[in-house]
Amino acid sequence: MFFSVSKLVGHLVLPVTLLLLSLALVPFLRWVGLKRISRFLGMAGGVALAVALFTPLDYWLLAPLENRFPRVERETVAKGDFAGIVVLGGPEDGRLTKAHHQPSVGAAAERFIEAAILARLRPDLPVLFTGGSGVFSDPDAKGGPVAEALLRDLGVAPDRLMIESESRNTFQNAILAKEMAGDVSTRPWLLITSAAHMPRSYGIFVSQGWNVTAYPVDYNTFAPVWGWNDYRFTDRLNQIHLATREWVGLLAYRITGRMNRVFPAPLESNAPD
Repeated sequence: MFFSVSKLVGHLVLPVTLLLLSLALVPFLRWVGLKRISRFLGMAGGVALAVALFTPLDYWLLAPLENRFPRVERETVAKGDFAGIVVLGGPEDGRLTKAHHQPSVGAAAERFIEAAILARLRPDLPVLFTGGSGVFSDPDAKGGPVAEALLRDLGVAPDRLMIESESRNTFQNAILAKEMAGDVSTRPWLLITSAAHMPRSYGIFVSQGWNVTAYPVDYNTFAPVWGWNDYRFTDRLNQIHLATREWVGLLAYRITGRMNRVFPAPLESNAPD
């Protein structure tokens, strides 16, 4: 139920989606005679779009998420006492993989690249991938087979791979991966996911009894950028959409009791606020 609501309704209530839908409604409202409402919606939408396109709104929204957890040096991993590596799904595309018969990934491929590098540094650690289909209309477009093929191509030995392919959101990632890994509360597992997604992922995994060390990858921010310059507008809108989805997700998971904190931080207590 939670997955269905998040997929069917969640994206519709995000600011970028609402902005584009409201601007698309303006000519229709004017055509049916609601000129005052259409003018207000057009002006408000135009101002909001200008703010989104010409101010560092994307940076302001994304940077707190991406900077919440410090980057971990590979040398720390090489010398640390870890039980394994957990890689969260998301970049892999099951539909494109089936259509073209080769592993296909989109943004955030760094999750797989860094996992393979760490696996080479630590040949003693298992690599656990968790991710099924995040596509509401295609539950068979699972990420597990794609991730398995890709990680093997990147040099991870098959006998080290643990592939979980049934989870459809981050909460299910934590639960089903825990069932596969067994006791996860003694030695820490490295948790690899995108930096913006790490606060929500870490909070969910900790709430499910995992002992994890955050290993964020796939950064999108570097500095606030005003105006246009060489910055693509579509990138800005995409990053605003990504950031607001994570903020809404943090709030939703806290309200539904799936996390103990609204904005999880490293080395936090499991006690609720």
